[in-house]
Amino acid sequence: MDVPSEAIEALGRATDKSKRKSTVALPIAYVKRADATPTAARLVQSHELRLKLHMTLVMQATSAPFTVPDRPTQSLARLLNLPSDSGPRRANDAKRWLRKHELITPGKLPDGKPGLLLLHPDGSGKTWEGNGNRWVGVPFTLWTNGWILRLSGRAIAALLALLELNGGSKHDDGEFMDGHRKKQYGLSDDTWTRATKELEYYGLLRMTEGYWGDDEFERRKRKRYFVIRDALDTPPDWAKPDFTVT
Repeated sequence: MDVPSEAIEALGRATDKSKRKSTVALPIAYVKRADATPTAARLVQSHELRLKLHMTLVMQATSAPFTVPDRPTQSLARLLNLPSDSGPRRANDAKRWLRKHELITPGKLPDGKPGLLLLHPDGSGKTWEGNGNRWVGVPFTLWTNGWILRLSGRAIAALLALLELNGGSKHDDGEFMDGHRKKQYGLSDDTWTRATKELEYYGLLRMTEGYWGDDEFERRKRKRYFVIRDALDTPPDWAKPDFTVT
């Protein structure tokens, strides 16, 4: 993949304006739900561009009322590294989808310029009121180092799930994933397999096998997942061939 210089520069301007320092906090329902498909999985199932766009809007919204500039479609296309010919149309389609599903709505910036107001990620149409008591911290370097451009939408959705899974873990090899918890992330088995292989390929994930359970239940061999957060601290190797499913 060629270095997406224009997109990296555009992301740099957006991240600088956000004034963030370390993480982007997403409500737990964005990543994991027991009663419905969580936002990340729902977005990537419809189209990965919608997930990347929405997450980038969230990254830029740092305080109430969580309104961000309503960029021209050409600017959005450049920000997301889309082709100059079809990119604006695709970016506009993604923005319209987010509006239709009540994840964003037109608003005004403090200076009166057009903006986009973030709505609650459950699609209820309610306002985005912060992240409550439970949230998932996404490294800001996903944007500052351009990883959001390098990774596929499914890999990003899986990364969010793995960050939640490993939240607070101190085990050197990360945590096991049981079937019940995996369903709460809303990703199909095929998507999960492809996504974790992609994360492993780019050096962001280490997977090992071990036995899960105890003497009172059937012990099964399961994968243990460890997110290599330090790898996000440097930009991806753009010269590395794109990941392909084998």
